[in-house]
Amino acid sequence: MAIAVKAGQILHDSYGFIIDRIQTGGATSLNIPEEKVYEVGNFNAVGTTRDSPDLSFDLETFDATTEIESLLTFIDPTTITPGDMFDLSTACPMDIISPIKDAWKVYTSTHGVVIPYLTLESSAYRFELRGNHTQRHTLRGDSYFFVDSPIYEEFDGDGSTTTFAFSNGPAQPYNYAGVTAYALGVSVVDPNRVATRLFLGDHYSNTADDITLTDPGLVPTGSTLRIVYGSQGTTMTYPQLGVTPTTGNVGGNRVHEDTDFKPAALRGRNVDIYIGTNDATPVFTRWSSVQSAEVNFSLTLDKDEEFGNAQYVAQDHDVPEVSGNIVVRPRDVKELWDKVYQVTNVAPGEVAGPLTSVTLPMEIRLVDPDDGRRLKTLYTPDARFKVPAIEGRVQSKVEPTFEWTSDGGILEIYDGARM
Repeated sequence: MAIAVKAGQILHDSYGFIIDRIQTGGATSLNIPEEKVYEVGNFNAVGTTRDSPDLSFDLETFDATTEIESLLTFIDPTTITPGDMFDLSTACPMDIISPIKDAWKVYTSTHGVVIPYLTLESSAYRFELRGNHTQRHTLRGDSYFFVDSPIYEEFDGDGSTTTFAFSNGPAQPYNYAGVTAYALGVSVVDPNRVATRLFLGDHYSNTADDITLTDPGLVPTGSTLRIVYGSQGTTMTYPQLGVTPTTGNVGGNRVHEDTDFKPAALRGRNVDIYIGTNDATPVFTRWSSVQSAEVNFSLTLDKDEEFGNAQYVAQDHDVPEVSGNIVVRPRDVKELWDKVYQVTNVAPGEVAGPLTSVTLPMEIRLVDPDDGRRLKTLYTPDARFKVPAIEGRVQSKVEPTFEWTSDGGILEIYDGARM
């Protein structure tokens, strides 16, 4: 009996690491700009032209560790130690493969999707008093391939090797405009984690079994060559717990991590917000009465395109935008006024207003609900707050919102505590 595909069958694999605690994940839109072509003297349209696709890929997860931040910045999660810092402005274009398990409670996969070279556009962290902490990352790309078995492989560069064989070949062909591509995405990341996209014909040739570089210097010593493709006749196995995926995955984490390794989710009681003074050595104090909080990180991406290429060459950005808000339910008037005085750096007894503003350091600290260990710290060194507007409503308690922005567009994310 045939059954519909369920969310429990869909995996998202980045560099061989299965992304955990996903609530929604995948392509939310695939826009292919089209234009009808007409001509004088013809009752019918001549045809339709298309521009390069514009793909939006979203990942929303309850994962409260730094695994996703490490993947976004192309750092091996297994090498992370407490105190390591991640800067999303240095995010590296990401290859994602999405195997679909063959059936309910069956752990083999013979179909899936390849989404190469996705660039981070925005990240949003949400914290609620009686809701689960979520983080949502939106990435942009231009390609989306339906294959039998999606495969990601990476190779260490040495500056001399020219041919790189597919471990799970033969690869499936993708025929487009008279060209046959077996590698669906090829890129190289240098030791500084700067990615360069390679293109068929210009940088390499390919067969069903391998790719051959036109210049071995494209993959110098210390760099990583990344290739995604669809494999013909390969069956992947993704056991539920405690076992490494058996074929073609380089990361080798558990599928999926249980709560001994990472919490199922965090609630408001597992989150604390600390605001520091604007002294040379800030003194941090915990904010009480917090009901919810947000941290938003966004980039304005600019595509580089060229003649003769259906894919963009790169996407880059200028200074990030970092902002957010904190909603409080003050216990009394004095507590509200103390918070206003703090964020405006005004001494009690003086007047605070919309133009009395300074930058203050802020930390959002996330702890494991079972053992209390610090999982992650979100840090902004220069949060500039707006004084809240106060509105009264019948049958409701006052909950002012303290909005803030980072003057420098800085968001640092630390594994564990900020050292």
